Amino acid sequence: MDAKRHIMLLEHKLEREHASRIMAEKLLEIKSRELFTTNSILETSLKKLQLQAELNSEQLTYQTKIENLLLTYARLFLKQPPSRSNIQQLIDSLVDGVYISACYISIMPIENIAISGEYCSGRQQTWQPPADLPNKLSLWDSSTNLYWIALINSRGIVGYFAAKISSPKKSINVIQQRLALFCELFRSAIGRQITLSQAIHARQRAEDSEQSTRDFLAMINHELRTPLNGLLGSAELLQDTPLNPNQTKLLTTLNHSGELLRAIINDLLDYSKINAGMLELIEKPFDSHLLVIKLRDIFSHCALEKRLDFNIEYSADIPRSIRADEDRLKQIYVNLIANAIKFTQQGFVHAKFSWENNCLLFTIKDSGCGIEQQQQHKLFKPFSQIDISSKRSHEGTGLGLAICKQLCEQMNGKITLVSEQNIGTTFSVSLPLTISTIDETLSTHSPASHEALQKLKILVVEDLKTNQMIIQLMLQKHKIDVTIVDNGQAALDIIAEQPFDIVFMDCRMPIMDGYCATKTLRKQKFTKPIIALTAGTTSAEREACINAGMDDILCKPYMASELLAMLNSWCNAS
Repeated sequence: MDAKRHIMLLEHKLEREHASRIMAEKLLEIKSRELFTTNSILETSLKKLQLQAELNSEQLTYQTKIENLLLTYARLFLKQPPSRSNIQQLIDSLVDGVYISACYISIMPIENIAISGEYCSGRQQTWQPPADLPNKLSLWDSSTNLYWIALINSRGIVGYFAAKISSPKKSINVIQQRLALFCELFRSAIGRQITLSQAIHARQRAEDSEQSTRDFLAMINHELRTPLNGLLGSAELLQDTPLNPNQTKLLTTLNHSGELLRAIINDLLDYSKINAGMLELIEKPFDSHLLVIKLRDIFSHCALEKRLDFNIEYSADIPRSIRADEDRLKQIYVNLIANAIKFTQQGFVHAKFSWENNCLLFTIKDSGCGIEQQQQHKLFKPFSQIDISSKRSHEGTGLGLAICKQLCEQMNGKITLVSEQNIGTTFSVSLPLTISTIDETLSTHSPASHEALQKLKILVVEDLKTNQMIIQLMLQKHKIDVTIVDNGQAALDIIAEQPFDIVFMDCRMPIMDGYCATKTLRKQKFTKPIIALTAGTTSAEREACINAGMDDILCKPYMASELLAMLNSWCNAS
């Protein structure tokens, strides 16, 4: 029994000794690895010390100089873009005749970059980049001791940098590393200048494009509205003359065609202005009740002709005086009501105005043809119509609803529709508007008497013979004395000789335009009212009239009633 116990104890002892030996071997292996790692670190440190020992004091001085140059020009190029002079100064500073004997920079021609060209310093006479440099980005030519680096940014290769290194071989790698940093400095500086130049010229092109658009819209506005003034004015004046039934029908057709042409021109110009970001809202107080009356007057006859049940319901809680762009509001409502009547052959067209949460709500419901669900997305797209075939029965440009939608969005409102084919359509418009606390809707000028108007001496400055005739006949109908000249210089000459109470001034004329003539008159202390006769409808054109010294604006095409209202407004001020 004791022998067995003794053998067991010996076996346990052997097992412990075996485990201890394994543990010792593992510990030895770990220590061996640590010694190997330490030895590697020591060898690396030794190599560094040997490299540093090999560099003499002159090389250390040169490295310090290079690093100082790098820091100096990095700061300079951050403050200002590189110029031809400071680039040349930099490569002159790199050449010392000991380590670098020549230096070269080539910057490819880049639009609007003034630093493009070649820069050389040192004894090297010719510089020709190796053919395979673009593929390798950098290249050391041991036969010529030239070190080439391609300057690359997002545009591709924008130039080349080269240096002739004449230092000992053991210093070449160090110098190449420093030169690579200079190349990165050049690349970044050139890239920033390209980006800046592109931004400046992109802004300039955008401004030029915007100005071209403004000029074109002003020109086309004038060219379209001016003859339209003659057409509609002539039609209005013909109504006051004796006409036989056939002539009356022709005049009605002429009026209808002229108004249709005016609507198309307005839509095209408004759409162009919206796209160009030039459509601005002119907010002022107006009588909301009077707006509804105007809408009833405009469409009652048209609805009666088609025998439609037409009415506009008006909620009594709508504020009387609201501040907004009345003309643009009316444009939205007129378009929607006109469409409802146009596409309704029988039944009803019912409109309703209400006021809720400081929003003016408008709904127009009809019993017309309706619109299929899959076709409704086309309604608010410009130049898009449900029926665009040659057999379509309804005229139009397809711009009206697109303009209404954008006008609503510009007023921070919205427009929606619900429609079912062969049952009808309902459009809803919600616009947040401001209640005017002061009733500014009433005219500040009391109407002038007919006798007072007849005593006025009116000067009209207008270059087109047709428009001269139209305004002359409109004024003579009320027995108002009128003198007409055809340019701004003629207006200055005649005003210097005789007095006038009110001047109607066209803006675009040969010899001297209306803006220049008005500014000159104001400098000459002419204080009588000057009313602009203009086809311009943008806020910029209106502002130009006011800045020139004009008191008010009568937009072409105008009606005799509008001309008379303008005279009433300024008769007492003359």
